[in-house]
Amino acid sequence: MRLFKSTNSICLNYLHYSQGLPSVWRSKARRSRRSHRLTPPVKKMAQSVKPISSPVPEPWYPTLAVLMLAVGLIVAASFFIYEATSSKKNRSLAKELTTGAVASVFLGFGSLFLLLACGIYV
Repeated sequence: MRLFKSTNSICLNYLHYSQGLPSVWRSKARRSRRSHRLTPPVKKMAQSVKPISSPVPEPWYPTLAVLMLAVGLIVAASFFIYEATSSKKNRSLAKELTTGAVASVFLGFGSLFLLLACGIYV
């Protein structure tokens, strides 16, 4: 018994080899085997396609991770200091949002590059 991708062709080929089938079913089994082969235009296209690569070189991953995490932690620390030292009357919503957004972006990308540097490709 030969195994092919389609369950129909598995059943048809098993029956074909063991019990014999009408010629219509045998030709269907032959066609299903041929359909898994690549046609010539697909082969040409597969040869011309370039592999996907990172826009950032891989040796830079650890450096970017350390730098971005450091900047993110510094901005996050300044956010917490600002929240702890300013009174409720003197706080600015725009400053809080921008500081939080900047810290979040740097910590997010720092975590991403840390995972990539460790070999966990997300």
